[in-house]
Amino acid sequence: METIFQNIAGYINSLDWGYILTFILISYGINHSTFRAFITNGLGITLKTRYRVLIVGVVYGVFIFFIRGYALYSVEILFQSFVFALVFHKLIIELVIERLFPKKQEQNNEYL
Repeated sequence: METIFQNIAGYINSLDWGYILTFILISYGINHSTFRAFITNGLGITLKTRYRVLIVGVVYGVFIFFIRGYALYSVEILFQSFVFALVFHKLIIELVIERLFPKKQEQNNEYL
């Protein structure tokens, strides 16, 4: 059992956490309603959220790759970090945010 936890800990430690955290923050920023309205009105482009996140993740990953001067073997680490960020963001962070800041439900005036 210790071997499994050591492998998981090694995997988590090998991820690029700087990339993961900044990518999640950038993703929240591009999915904010004012930024989406700016892109839609300014450029006339409408993209689904998943495509915006995918494009930003790939472009940001390439940017990080060249800025940090990574070697070719680091591409796998960035790709694993990208996939982990997508799953981490979708499963954990959105769940926590929905619990902390619940959306207001529309009132049903049918029975009033």
